[in-house]
Amino acid sequence: MGHKYGANALTVQRMIGLKSYKTAWAWLHKFRRAMVRPGRSRLHGVVEADETYVGGEEEGVRGRYTETKAIVAIAVELKSEGFGRVRLRRIPNVRRGTLGAFAVEAIERGSTVRTDALDRIREPQAARLQP
Repeated sequence: MGHKYGANALTVQRMIGLKSYKTAWAWLHKFRRAMVRPGRSRLHGVVEADETYVGGEEEGVRGRYTETKAIVAIAVELKSEGFGRVRLRRIPNVRRGTLGAFAVEAIERGSTVRTDALDRIREPQAARLQP
């Protein structure tokens, strides 16, 4: 699926010869999921981790509370010049257990994890990252 800006559902629809855009969209997402290597290596070294909210402003909602936004956990390897590999995952909440589980799956044990003052990524579950 070589396309200048990556594959999209219309490209998949044309290449495979599907009649339905909805079917092409579903297949595109199946292809994308299949391309993620389940056993891929974890991030290592100095890693910055945080969470963000995607979805614009919500009326009458402040801070970390959200009803409609997607919460995304992020971990990035920091290199001497810039950054290296990145891990992203949509998560249901920002509880310690959720963020800690993401960190344990995404970051190699013994790595130095930098995060914000909330620090839910490192403790308690992600404490297992330390040697």
